[in-house]
Amino acid sequence: MRSTALKKGSRSETKKRKAIAAPSAQDASDRARELEQADKTAGYVAHELNNLLTVIQINTEFLLDAARDNPDSTEELADIQRAARRASVLARQLLASSRHEPFDAMVAEESLKKKAAAKSATATQNAPRVAETILLVEDEAAVRSLARKVLSQRGFRVLEASDGAIALRIAASHVGEIDLVLTDVAMPNLGGRGMVEELRELSPALRVLFMSGYAREEVFTDKSSDSRTPYLQKPFTSDTLYSQVRAALGYAE
Repeated sequence: MRSTALKKGSRSETKKRKAIAAPSAQDASDRARELEQADKTAGYVAHELNNLLTVIQINTEFLLDAARDNPDSTEELADIQRAARRASVLARQLLASSRHEPFDAMVAEESLKKKAAAKSATATQNAPRVAETILLVEDEAAVRSLARKVLSQRGFRVLEASDGAIALRIAASHVGEIDLVLTDVAMPNLGGRGMVEELRELSPALRVLFMSGYAREEVFTDKSSDSRTPYLQKPFTSDTLYSQVRAALGYAE
């Protein structure tokens, strides 16, 4: 009797331990939701960080141009540029982590250096022959202001809008004048993709350059479509912006 009771007690304790050790279906579901939310938060933080880094990088370029005769200031500004480049690599790593993708920081940083050198060389060799009109649509005021300044200095005529809804009204009052729409993807009221769809109902051949702090794969999830759509990843430099705009307009590099 005592032996039977001990066995029953042992089985009961084993069941209790298994119940404690094995998470319930509800626990697993809660954990999955928490991980999904953490991934979304990481992606959003990286996106916003890329907006801020765009402002830092382009303003630093303007200051470098103004400080050519002051070696001390030039060196300090170059330090800021290097720090911004490293921060942009971290932002890309955060985006990759949010998508559970492998990421090599050294490869990413070397790639950014090569792209910056190539774009800079191209940008100084080429200039627009005609003052094309660009509709710039960006909800981040600082990024919009800097992009307008860069493009205006390079000879483009720039129309500005802070979201897609405003952009549609501007486009309606400049029919036939807009050569390129340079637009952020995620914006309040009406995002870039929805706005472009409406604009292309009237102008199917409209040239568009999307930009975003998210990676292309985050924006264009359907690989069969939009795979060739011009895309500018934030953060970007003034030379990268100029070069991508020229490419979207059809200029041969």
